[in-house]
Amino acid sequence: MDDRLFSIEELSGYLNIPKSTIYKLSQSKEIPSVKIGKQLRFRKSSIDAWLSQNENLSNKSSATSCSAGRNILLVDDDDLVLRSVSRFLKMHGYNVEQASSGEDALNKIENMDFKAGLVITDVKMPGIDGIETIKRIRELNRAQNRVSPKEIIITGYADSQIEQEAIDLGIKDFIYKPFATTEFIETVEKGLN
Repeated sequence: MDDRLFSIEELSGYLNIPKSTIYKLSQSKEIPSVKIGKQLRFRKSSIDAWLSQNENLSNKSSATSCSAGRNILLVDDDDLVLRSVSRFLKMHGYNVEQASSGEDALNKIENMDFKAGLVITDVKMPGIDGIETIKRIRELNRAQNRVSPKEIIITGYADSQIEQEAIDLGIKDFIYKPFATTEFIETVEKGLN
């Protein structure tokens, strides 16, 4: 058994998720941590057990889910964001398909590789941006007489023009990066219901 202790920085590298997310998970007691003096530390064996438990939960929900109910298509051109948000959503029992661009997302929707109940997309991406991706996903689904998934926009930039465009499309949920994990999960739950 490996009882090595990780700092937040080391655990961030080990899990490939941002330090702020690890800190928030530890504060909400969602991830096992210990306090040594004033320092927050993470025991490798506890983290590995926690990952295994959350992976098993994710696999069970994936095996039992045949509808789009807990399926999320996550679209972002930043690989770190894709991996960390995807891992976080999977830890909460969601089935997540990643798309690294608007084009990739459209391909997955068009080919029915993944039936999504919710699309979470970054706004600013090279090629097709998030707003245009959502418009085209809706067009594809309309052309094939399918129900379009609900949508959430994530962005690192406050832009009133983009917000107005999204509101005009009927997209009500915006999440600004960096986001609080509890707020993020609440928005996802609301989006899927």
